Amino acid sequence: MNVRFTILIVAVLVIAGGTYLAVTLTQSRTANPDPPYMYRIDESVMTHIAVTYDGKRFDYDRKPGGATWYIQEDPEVPVFVHRWSGMPLILSGPRVNRVLSGSIDDAAAYGLDPPQTRVEVTQRGGHSLEFHLGYATPDNRNQYARLVGNPTLFTVALSWGNEINRLVTEPPYPQLYHLEEEKLIYVEVSSGGETTEYVRRYRDGSFKWLAVEGEEEVLGPQGPWQTLPGLLAYPRAYNVLSNKLEDPESYGLEPPKTTVRVGREAEGITEFYLGDLTPDGSNRYGRVQDDDRLFAVPVEWTDQVISLAAGT
Repeated sequence: MNVRFTILIVAVLVIAGGTYLAVTLTQSRTANPDPPYMYRIDESVMTHIAVTYDGKRFDYDRKPGGATWYIQEDPEVPVFVHRWSGMPLILSGPRVNRVLSGSIDDAAAYGLDPPQTRVEVTQRGGHSLEFHLGYATPDNRNQYARLVGNPTLFTVALSWGNEINRLVTEPPYPQLYHLEEEKLIYVEVSSGGETTEYVRRYRDGSFKWLAVEGEEEVLGPQGPWQTLPGLLAYPRAYNVLSNKLEDPESYGLEPPKTTVRVGREAEGITEFYLGDLTPDGSNRYGRVQDDDRLFAVPVEWTDQVISLAAGT
């Protein structure tokens, strides 16, 4: 091979290799590394979660060897799985968007003294950690945060913090069923020998609820009828009294005192039943079609639903 040609090839390779190395080193210095985590914890070892927000505190416990989480009240209440699912994972390792400072000179300026939100997570064996959430950042996308025992000032996603706060503002109490409000299109309530159907229709530039009377659909008052989505989207149950309903007749559920059918867009019909009052008069017994559980449902909610049977 020609010596000059060989030297030229070697020179080209050296230049190309140097250029690649320079670009690689530059990228490694300028690329943004993955944001760190405020902490990491295995969700399977969590046994207690306490959240304090806006002056209110809710505690959640998981019994040793069990998988079900409970809201700590008297009596304790199992969480609604559709709402709770994923919460331990969310709390297992909050990703930090930015590390603003290695120390916090004025915690009050960031809403961290006192904190807007205080969260305690306890692991099996009793070891616990605590973190605080503060004000939203100026762009309203993140919020300030700190880990107790760590002087660093972080920011975390505001949406993540909002989910944590919902454990106080919207506790995951048991519900008869899971329903997305915007998909509710049909309601039928039968009670005391009366039955009324309601449908959601587009009228005069907006969606409204109308009662079906024979062949006609009648626009009702702006009160009870127009609040149907809000009323039926959150069917709160006070407690799950039994996971296996043995004698529905003794609870006024066979036949039921009240039958309610709610229809969701493209998702079929959910049917549930309301029975007698509980001994203290504060709840009614309830169950859902094809579900063996016996619920205690707050009477304030059930009375509003029952009144719909008369079209009022």
